[in-house]
Amino acid sequence: MRTWAIAVALVAILPALAAKSFPVDGIVVALDPAGRTMLVSHRPIGKYMGAMMMPFRVEDPRELQGLYPGARIQFDLVVGKDQSIARNVRKSGGGDAQIPAPREKLAIGDALPEFQLTDQEGRTLRAADLRGKVLAIDFLYTRCPLPDVCPRLAANFAALQRRFPQALGKDLMLLSVTVDPDFDTPAVLAEYARRWAADYRGWRFLTGDVAQLAAKLGEVYWSDEGSIGHNSTTSIIGRDGRLAAVVDGSNWRIDQVEHLIARELQ
Repeated sequence: MRTWAIAVALVAILPALAAKSFPVDGIVVALDPAGRTMLVSHRPIGKYMGAMMMPFRVEDPRELQGLYPGARIQFDLVVGKDQSIARNVRKSGGGDAQIPAPREKLAIGDALPEFQLTDQEGRTLRAADLRGKVLAIDFLYTRCPLPDVCPRLAANFAALQRRFPQALGKDLMLLSVTVDPDFDTPAVLAEYARRWAADYRGWRFLTGDVAQLAAKLGEVYWSDEGSIGHNSTTSIIGRDGRLAAVVDGSNWRIDQVEHLIARELQ
């Protein structure tokens, strides 16, 4: 009986032992209390990742209370095999930072701007090529170090690909746009697409001059000595080429976006 109890205790603590904790120092860029998420521009995290802007999910939503864009904070980032969690969030010293509001972001009902990008097969894709189709557009990059950000977004699109087998490529296009176009060449994106079993006819990974499209869809990102900072937006474009819905963050439910797509396909 004693041996069994010890075994149960070990099973309970092993996941905690496998997780690693890193101290983080940064500035709040945006808050999503409903999603228990904060977008933070942070300094380099020792022995883990460089300075960048990333969304972090808090363990306790009450820790977001009293925070606001521009607040300087510190917290502990606990990274496990399948997710990362922010714990012990607290305000730190120093004055607040000024976070400018995005100027070019489309409003619901606005038309998607013209763009010309290159997909994982080296093919040119223009906005005009997509007219009459429903689009789901997200932003990621292949070197993203957090398991529940870009890999989560890719996994969600892989699930959507399976949910709409008849519409994919004909009435529905999934577009994953890199925020690291200097590194994410078509060849790199092709390998990433294979990793997720992407059907190139309906799920295109895009690179090139992505800045204008990103700005219009509310994606904030920058590159600094090899590090990428970005938030996460997933946009649904209707058959009429207009913005129908935007889902912020990377922790959205599959059925949530599935419903938005299905509504536009009707």
